[in-house]
Formats: sequence, structure tokens, C-alpha cells
Amino acid sequence: MCYICKLLRSSLLSIFRHRSFLIALGGIWIVLIIGGSWILAREEFTPIEALSQEKMFPAGSFIPLSPSQPTLVIFVHPLCPCTRASFHELESLTAELPKRISIVIVFTLPEGLPSDWKQGDLWKSAMAFSGVHITEDYRGNEARRFNVKGSGHCLLYSTSGALLFSGGITASRGHDGENPGRLALVSFITTGHAAINKTPVFGCSLL
Repeated sequence: MCYICKLLRSSLLSIFRHRSFLIALGGIWIVLIIGGSWILAREEFTPIEALSQEKMFPAGSFIPLSPSQPTLVIFVHPLCPCTRASFHELESLTAELPKRISIVIVFTLPEGLPSDWKQGDLWKSAMAFSGVHITEDYRGNEARRFNVKGSGHCLLYSTSGALLFSGGITASRGHDGENPGRLALVSFITTGHAAINKTPVFGCSLL
């Protein structure tokens, strides 16, 4: 075989090996992208563990129950980024039904953290709500009393203390927009009943 033919053959083999390496590398990259997207999607659409709630407002709670209109209690982890979407839905709800519901935002504060730990973006957003009662749940005693585990968990009670609705008001983790939870709340407040009374909660663990 002449020198030029050998050189051409060697060049072609080198190009083929190089292309094969790039194709293999591209395949690995695609697999990693698909795997990462699957993990993110699983996290986004996996709700917090659901617990059964008492059918009546817990006795001994310091959270106020309105005697004149339904009371909505929402538990919040101060640093949960997913709860921003819940606050957006809460804002839409108060705009749609002004002065027709009593809202209590409960910030659950795990023990052993600095006193100013709670005062982040969510706390400031809560303070901007008009007519909303904000309280602290130090050590998570109220979260345990109401048997809730996830940030953004909403509990709607009638004036007599009967539990009407329990769940989240976002369709997935950190995403706002029309969803079954908020629609159920609107229906309960405006008509006294709804097609569903429970939805998944997409948020960080309170404790």
C-alpha cells in the first residue's frame, strides 16, 4: 500500500473514532438530561405525605376561629420557596372574595433557630396582605395539633368549627394558576359546598 493510501486510511479511521466518541458522549449527555428532567418532574409533582385531619377545629388552639365567616388557616415554613405560589393563589382568592373569609397565616418555627429567621420574603409577603392575621407556631406545636406536615397546607373551617376543606392550593410544587384547591375554596365560601374537599399539598416539610 502506498504512503498516501496509508495516510488517507489512518485519517479516515481517526475521524471515525473521533465521531464515534462524540456520538457516545452525546448519547450520555442526552441520558443525563432525561434523567435530570425526570427527577425534577418527580419532585415537582410529588406531594407531601398526607395526614388525616380532625373533623372539628382542634380544642386548645390559640389560632382564632371567626364566629361570623369561614376561617382559612394556612401553615407556612418561613423559607419554603414553593409557598410563594400558594401566596399568589391566596392573593387571588382575597381579591375574588374580599371580606368573605377570615385568613390566618401560621409560620411554623422549628426550635433552636434565631428569632429573626422567620423574617424573610414570605414573612414580608404575608405582612403585605390586608386583613390577614399572622401568628407564629414556635416548635411546631400547632402544626402537630392540626396534624399538618407541609408548607402551604390550607384548612378551611365553618363558623361552628367543622372542617370543610384540607389541602394545597397549587397544582404542583411552586406553580401558581387555576387549580382544584383554590376552586374548591371559592365554591365552599360562595355556595357552602364543593365537588372535592381534599387536595395534595406541594411544599417543604414544616418541621
